[in-house]
Amino acid sequence: MRHRNKVHHLGRPADQRNAMLRALATSLVEYDQITTTRARAKALKEQVDKLVTLAKRGDLQAIRQASRLIYHKRTGAMIQDKTGKEIPETVLRRLFRTVGPRFTARKGGYTRIVPAPPRRGDAAPMAVIEFVD
Repeated sequence: MRHRNKVHHLGRPADQRNAMLRALATSLVEYDQITTTRARAKALKEQVDKLVTLAKRGDLQAIRQASRLIYHKRTGAMIQDKTGKEIPETVLRRLFRTVGPRFTARKGGYTRIVPAPPRRGDAAPMAVIEFVD
């Protein structure tokens, strides 16, 4: 029996699927909103909600677990560390410094999926996935 063993396969082998979801999660944390297909958005929602829960915890183990799920990428912004030195902001820092504290009072449901018009060319159902304010 396969009870409670649902995996969104997305028509890809496991390694390609995991790499794609990591890239989508990294982009969502970086830009706060992305447009993708509806099936990918539903699969991504589960992963991003887990990342935000880790960011709310904020301890060292949570940082290490989150770093396994998102890519090390710079956002382009500069932030100041505790000593006042300017350092480049990465997606992981953004997750733990801005996204996590934004949802401290919320118990779950950190993302929303909004339907978008079908994609031109193959008419794939599209959706916008974004963080709830």
